[in-house]
Amino acid sequence: MSEYRAAEHVRWAVETGGVVLIDCATGAATTLGYPQAAIWDFLTRGEPDQQICANLCAIASLTPAAAQALVLETVAALRDAGLVTRG
Repeated sequence: MSEYRAAEHVRWAVETGGVVLIDCATGAATTLGYPQAAIWDFLTRGEPDQQICANLCAIASLTPAAAQALVLETVAALRDAGLVTRG
């Protein structure tokens, strides 16, 4: 996952309940609640995959397998929506 970054046309803001992603190309807004907002934060900071999963285990009380599954699912959804790109 650390090979992903926010797409060039995406801006975001931290809100009380999560992170709001704005696709400047379309004007669409997506709100990520927690723990998905934490995944966005770690991903955009370039955290290594293992560290993202370990962090999720700690902050969301997930097992390593559940954390990895959530990270993979979240990154796939962000990628499919065009909000992250490889790089």
